Amino acid sequence: MNAQMMDWSDIPFVLAVCETGTLSGAARKLGVNHSTVYRRLDGVEDKLGVTLFERLSHGYVMTPAGEHFLRLGRELHDGVNRIQRELGGQDLRLEGALSVTTTDSLLHWLGPVFMEFQEQYPDIELRLMSDTRSLDLMQRDADIALRPTQHPPEHWIGRSLLPIAYTSYACSDYLKSVRGVPPEEHRWIQLDDSLRQSPMSQITALRMVEGARAITTNSVMGMLDLVRACFGIAVLPCYLEASCPDLVRLEEPEPTFDSELWMLAHPDIRRSAKVHAFFEFATARIKSNGKDQSIV
Repeated sequence: MNAQMMDWSDIPFVLAVCETGTLSGAARKLGVNHSTVYRRLDGVEDKLGVTLFERLSHGYVMTPAGEHFLRLGRELHDGVNRIQRELGGQDLRLEGALSVTTTDSLLHWLGPVFMEFQEQYPDIELRLMSDTRSLDLMQRDADIALRPTQHPPEHWIGRSLLPIAYTSYACSDYLKSVRGVPPEEHRWIQLDDSLRQSPMSQITALRMVEGARAITTNSVMGMLDLVRACFGIAVLPCYLEASCPDLVRLEEPEPTFDSELWMLAHPDIRRSAKVHAFFEFATARIKSNGKDQSIV
């Protein structure tokens, strides 16, 4: 090898020419100009003391040395990416931002857990996102997700914390107002679930009498607010019962519709001290809360 050491930043330029076969193609791939690729490629060949490409009229064709560079260069490129993925998640500091996504109703129920965690780890900046859309942890929409599901994605890491049951509720004042009224004249509150696949939607479809009036909302907490405002009956997760003493359970939950509360994390940050601290703290508190409040 030539006495001059090759710059690591030269490798992407050579790989781009290997993969595209032209200087212009490599330039477009890297977002630089044609002359930059030419200069970097010539510099690499000079430093290595080998010819990596045959310059032909229709493009650049790899020599045996070029093919060997391609194999080793790809290994190096993949290794750097792996370092970024795996070691980038080994944040040993209990400080900085930690984003957690959950649903509006779980945020309501787990508020004290988040507060206690923040008090114990004051240097961690909690960022709480309440959203029902399917967030993609692989794209780092969030570091941690707390979601009810029966089928957690296989490529995420996590743990099941406890079962979640659902049943129908109304407030006591509403029940007094409809005493003696036939079921078809009762009012219902439905979740705006376009696929009608959530446990709440499925139970509502079974329990709501044909002809009964209904209103629809896209928020579980909106359903709870309407129930407490004496609007009507709604199927809700049982964990809301403990924080709302005016709710009256109309029947016992049907285990067929149970889901599980999962805590999930992006696989690349599983070694993060912040994620580990939250997992251990939240697991203990949530399991304790579920047991104490008999949410199922």
